Amino acid sequence: MSLRQPLLETLRAAHLRLALAALVAAAIVLTVVSFVTLRGQVEQNLTLVARSISYTAEAAAVFGDAASAQEALVQVAAKEELREALIVDVNGRTLARYEASAGSALETMATEVAALLFAQEAHAEIASQGRRLGEVRVQGRGVASLLYLLKVLAAIALCTAANAWLVARLSRRIENDIVLPLNRLAALTRTARVERALATRAPAAAVREIHELGEDFNALLAEIESREARLVAKQERLRHANESLSYLAFHDNLTGLPNRASFLDRAMRIVQSAAEGGDSAALLFLDCDRFKDVNDALGHAAGDELLVQVARRIRAQLRDGDFVARLGGDEFAVLLTPIRSDEDAQRIAQKIAHAIREPIDSPAYGRIEASASIGVALLPDAGGDMEQWMAAADAAMYRAKARSPGSVGHFERRTDDLPRPLAA
Repeated sequence: MSLRQPLLETLRAAHLRLALAALVAAAIVLTVVSFVTLRGQVEQNLTLVARSISYTAEAAAVFGDAASAQEALVQVAAKEELREALIVDVNGRTLARYEASAGSALETMATEVAALLFAQEAHAEIASQGRRLGEVRVQGRGVASLLYLLKVLAAIALCTAANAWLVARLSRRIENDIVLPLNRLAALTRTARVERALATRAPAAAVREIHELGEDFNALLAEIESREARLVAKQERLRHANESLSYLAFHDNLTGLPNRASFLDRAMRIVQSAAEGGDSAALLFLDCDRFKDVNDALGHAAGDELLVQVARRIRAQLRDGDFVARLGGDEFAVLLTPIRSDEDAQRIAQKIAHAIREPIDSPAYGRIEASASIGVALLPDAGGDMEQWMAAADAAMYRAKARSPGSVGHFERRTDDLPRPLAA
């Protein structure tokens, strides 16, 4: 089976050949015109330099003053970067001579190349009142002209390259208008078949036939998609239901905090990590002191608002990585990890107690007074397992409530080892 050249490559090759031929022809014409123009300017410039020297050395030639002629010659020749200059009188005797100092090998080579391309010699007569006094002969180096020519050629080459790039870009319109739309349709067909990406659609095309083909393809995809939409919707509803059940299983519905089950899981992992040499941690047990009074005086809705505000204030005082949960009723627990010292845990507990003591201004129930007693226990100081740790924090909390509601108590082994009666 013979290989056939794609349509895009055939059209692009013909387009590029025609465009590049035109660009090369234009570049050649511009190069020739630039060279001829520059050559004429070089010849004219050398002639003007020779005349300038003849005017400058006229007085010296009249009086045969070789020193003045030499000074005038050197001044002009150095400024115009001449290779060699000579002033002779009417009898052919040399009045003044100038020769440029020898340059580097590169400069010498550039001078020789310039001599091949440009006229390097010009003559001018020295005359006064119609009487011929002598002659000026100059030879230019031509290096500056050669560099200028190279710059012109570089500019022409750059413009040619830019035009070639532009032609290549314009030739892509063939690809953009015909080949790419067809390739996109083929790719979309494969994607829809292999990956079941039924939401993809063919974009509008500039060519009418290709556009109509794309519209038919889009209609077919829409029909297939509509048949699967109901199944996807059912699957999505099931997923949301499962996520809601999972969330409710581990979060408190009122405050949005993690619940007791989530707390126990987190605490167990911290205890295991500490047993393996991980970071130390602190457990804070919180019990709201006036929750029952608010419920009795203002109703359960006010008690719920109190719990929501307490949860919000606890969360606002914690660090990144700390954990707070509602254990049930008016009890909360906070896990601080990592914790460096008992003082750090006490400081955070005091901040939480102070934040909760701020009165709550409720639009529905007015001013609600709140406070919470807090017990603090560090791991592993309070014991090696989760039950001992929780019991230590619980005992410290009840001791703080008995001493002064709204205060913070720290686990003390001698005091809190014994069972404590429940505070009212």
